Amino acid sequence: MIDRLFAERLIDKISQFTEYNINVMDEDGIIIASRMKERVGTFHEVAYQLMKGDEDSRVVTKEDSDKGVKCGVNMVVHVNKRKEGVVGLSGDPREIMPVAKIVKMTVELMLEYESYKYENLRKYNLKEQLIHLILYSDDFVREDLSKYTVALNLDEEMIRVPILIECKSNTIRQEKLRQLLEENKFFTRQDFIDITREGFLVIFKSIDCPIGYIMQDYKYMIAEYLAAFLQYIRKADMKAGIYIGPLQNDIMYYRQAYLYCLWMQKNIKKEGSYYFYDYIVKYLESMASMSEFNTVFLMLKQELGQKFIDNYLETIGALIENEYNLNKTSDRLHVHKNTLVYRLDKIREVLNMNPLSQNSNREFMECFYYYLLRK
Repeated sequence: MIDRLFAERLIDKISQFTEYNINVMDEDGIIIASRMKERVGTFHEVAYQLMKGDEDSRVVTKEDSDKGVKCGVNMVVHVNKRKEGVVGLSGDPREIMPVAKIVKMTVELMLEYESYKYENLRKYNLKEQLIHLILYSDDFVREDLSKYTVALNLDEEMIRVPILIECKSNTIRQEKLRQLLEENKFFTRQDFIDITREGFLVIFKSIDCPIGYIMQDYKYMIAEYLAAFLQYIRKADMKAGIYIGPLQNDIMYYRQAYLYCLWMQKNIKKEGSYYFYDYIVKYLESMASMSEFNTVFLMLKQELGQKFIDNYLETIGALIENEYNLNKTSDRLHVHKNTLVYRLDKIREVLNMNPLSQNSNREFMECFYYYLLRK
């Protein structure tokens, strides 16, 4: 049977390329989608007869007087030799017949493809199917996701956070690591997990916490959930990069939140745990085009010289990494604190900016730093 949502999306797409009115009827002859919205839900006598009889098509001429049917062409849609519904085009049959055949073929091909996709998904359990839809489908709508959330009794509006784990081992299979995360006492029925095509573990972890406390508590809750997993991989002498995306309360945004995790995986590439909220500025800067960056910074890069640039990258990079704490930064660079201050003074003198005292100066210098890294 042709799904109503599928039929509506089909009508919307085909209507971009033809002015003819198109109707899609179900197995009971009811119009489930049409360019003429007022006809949706009405009975189509010819479609009903085609579904119940042996004919595969019927032409309705001006001389015909079937009630509820306009002049046009109606054709049965088959998938795997089974009648799924009827498509009809209104108009002069001689004029619209070629178009009607193309529409029928298009509908059958699309239904066959949808059937193929869902047959492939049958090997996964429902939660895996849901994650597969979120991560890899480019044209899903909310109703597609709701089919799974209703079947799984998942709260679509519950706050969840995507967690991407890159953990490679020659001796321990990803399925074992997944099992550890699923059998964790803090893993709830509102959580779901899978292994991505790239071999990463991805978890959509529910955060059951009052909104007034969520921003101060969610990191502790994630750390609590991951503690046993991290203890296991340390004992196994494994290294892991853990990337935690932004909190979400709408399942339609899970895909983008997951893509933020992937962005961190590609751009940080370090062992440890990283939260997207700590990298928002860097992410937004990475989205700007190089032509925009060149307009702002190219002159400085060309005129300041390589010695200045090398000192800038090392010093400012370490300061950013250590949240502008001079003691931690000097330890990170393995230099005396006075040496660090001397290096920073050289930068401040040239740019007439102080990232330790002015937020606007810090934003400029961080943007310049990320620009130099991209070059």
